[in-house]
Amino acid sequence: MGIIDQIRNYFYESVLRQRGPGAPRRITNMADAKTVGIIYDSTMPGYDTIIAKYADSLRAKGKTVEVLAYLDDKKIESKPGINIFNKKAVNWYGIPIDDRVAAFCNKNFDLLLCAITDESKPLEYMAYISKAKYRVGPFAESKTRLFDFMVQLDGRRDLGYLLQQATYFLDNIKYN
Repeated sequence: MGIIDQIRNYFYESVLRQRGPGAPRRITNMADAKTVGIIYDSTMPGYDTIIAKYADSLRAKGKTVEVLAYLDDKKIESKPGINIFNKKAVNWYGIPIDDRVAAFCNKNFDLLLCAITDESKPLEYMAYISKAKYRVGPFAESKTRLFDFMVQLDGRRDLGYLLQQATYFLDNIKYN
């Protein structure tokens, strides 16, 4: 990691420390989740289609689903049928500064799914400050503060696998 990356990371981490965790958390399962937020990296080829199908499958089960995608590109500002924010809406150390992001994070979703297979500071920040009751994302030893439930990808970079595993375990959570 170069010196510039170390400085960026220092400021990113200091903002996270200052913010503190978003809202009080409460365990939930897929059956009890009425509202679901999904954030993902639209930069990755094929992810838009995978997420659209997954969101439609949740809607078919009676869930209210809202999706917001990050695009790691300064030139593309919109994609047909996809609600996105791009690199222009992110400050130099990785914090989103877009009104759509703030509005999304302030929603009280029952479940937030951070559907990423690689590190994404803007999306991880969103997961951290989200007012969602239960946050799900990929496992990383250094990211345990970001999510309430983490899915082990075993070195895979497969969004379909992440969604399949998250759904499986969320379907099987039992609590009082």
